[in-house]
Amino acid sequence: MAHSLLFIPDISGFTEFVNRTEVVHGRHVVAELLELVIDSDTLGMTVSEVEGDAVLFYGEGTVPSLEDLADQARGMFEAFHARLKEFEARRICDCGACRTAHTLSLKIVAHAGPIEFLNVKQFRKPFGPEVILAHRLLKNDVESNEYLLVTETLLETGSGVSAPTPRGTSSDWGSWVEGVTDYDDFGPVVYRVLPLSPLLEGIPDPPRLPSFPRTRRPIVRDTFVDRPCADLFELVSNLDLRLLWNPSVDELRYDADRVNRVGTKHFCVIGGDLIEFETVTDDFGEGRRVYGEKLQNPPLVEGCAVFYVMEPEGTGSRLRVEVHYQPKRFPGVVLAPLFRFAFGRRLPGILQTIKDTAEGRLDDEALAETAGPSPIAG
Repeated sequence: MAHSLLFIPDISGFTEFVNRTEVVHGRHVVAELLELVIDSDTLGMTVSEVEGDAVLFYGEGTVPSLEDLADQARGMFEAFHARLKEFEARRICDCGACRTAHTLSLKIVAHAGPIEFLNVKQFRKPFGPEVILAHRLLKNDVESNEYLLVTETLLETGSGVSAPTPRGTSSDWGSWVEGVTDYDDFGPVVYRVLPLSPLLEGIPDPPRLPSFPRTRRPIVRDTFVDRPCADLFELVSNLDLRLLWNPSVDELRYDADRVNRVGTKHFCVIGGDLIEFETVTDDFGEGRRVYGEKLQNPPLVEGCAVFYVMEPEGTGSRLRVEVHYQPKRFPGVVLAPLFRFAFGRRLPGILQTIKDTAEGRLDDEALAETAGPSPIAG
């Protein structure tokens, strides 16, 4: 029986979450990273299944060379950490999951052997002792938490490899070292480990998105809301909750499997018109939480962004909405007062709806009902 490749990238680093928001956001972060790992496959492997924070790939009847495996691991690792840098640079949420996402790590185990396959309906899954061993190898005696681990068995059968790679042989960024772990049901298993953490130095920071230019005389309204800033921020920034407090939206289209961050786009259907929004943020002073949305191609003005600014006050929060905009050149500048009047009339109603929702409907049950993908997400 020809040997087949088993390849398991595994994400680790999240600790236990303490509230529902962190569980939901953590799930979205891991799902996005696992999709990225799958999309980074350059070896033409097959995804058997997603297993919690890991993906089981296999290559039936083929075992790549050590060089190809190292290149594959490098590509996945660099894409993974580039996305983590983007998470941190553009996050707007301070929950434990979002705040610590940049500390996540990636390890990869590669093994090969004679593998049986189980066919159930349209699914074809590898099974047998070699599959069990590949999973056992995720628990090993390697001291670091970011590496590529390749078993001796794979090295002896991989294409282009006629003998085990000598200890200390170098890749472009590090040296392979030999290791061994003794497993109760398999005995001692010898492997080689290539550290991936040296690659971190070469991963560039994401490009900085331009901030929206604030105006001297924004449209401003405010109110007191008897809820903590964290709850209020979750209400206005979580698109899953948007329809609870914005009944003027007929339909909301967004990616329900992504955590909202700077640069995230969503679409609202209001009165038959499709309006595009992009998440932005800005610094409105220490101790304040800020969530903003920029309107794409707003009527009457050149540009427009709505900022929700929250700060603690007494038993709750002071919620201030600021609308910043740039008038168009003449004759558009004549329309700016009309824009101010129209938006100014709407803001008290928006604030009141947010206040009523936060104080009356925003509870654990409401959060649980909206924690999954929206039926109208697009």
